[in-house]
Parts: sequence; structure tokens; C-alpha cells
Amino acid sequence: MKKQKKNLSKAYTLKSNNKWFVANNRLQKNRDIVIILPTLKLWYSKNYFLETGVLTPAFGIAISWLKWNYYFTLQKGY
Repeated sequence: MKKQKKNLSKAYTLKSNNKWFVANNRLQKNRDIVIILPTLKLWYSKNYFLETGVLTPAFGIAISWLKWNYYFTLQKGY
């Protein structure tokens, strides 16, 4: 029986498929700004940054109200 060397280096790799995944899903609190009217922003980008040198389509939504912002982005893998 031979001993196998363990490789302790781990690298993040994105599986190459064309499935959509959640790129951004966060809630943020504003410190200095209060937004009185609720705002909704829907957007689409044909060239959204994914990895070094890779641009893929993405779309998202941003909701802002009072001292809170919520961001949600879906992006297509390559």
C-alpha cells in the first residue's frame, strides 16, 4: 500500500455550466441616508463581471426604504 500525498491547497473553481446562480443577496443598513419614498430598481447587464476576464449576463433588483437597502443578483455561469 502506498501513501498518497495530501494536497492542502484548495482553490475555488466555478463549474463550467450555463446555470444561473445567486451572485449577490444582501441587506445593507445606511448610516447617514434616510430614503423616505420606497424605491425599486430592476436592471439587466449583458456583460457583468464574474471572474478574471469573464463577463456573463446578469440581472438584479435593488429595494431601498428608510435606512435599509436590499440587493439580489442572479448571474449566468459560463
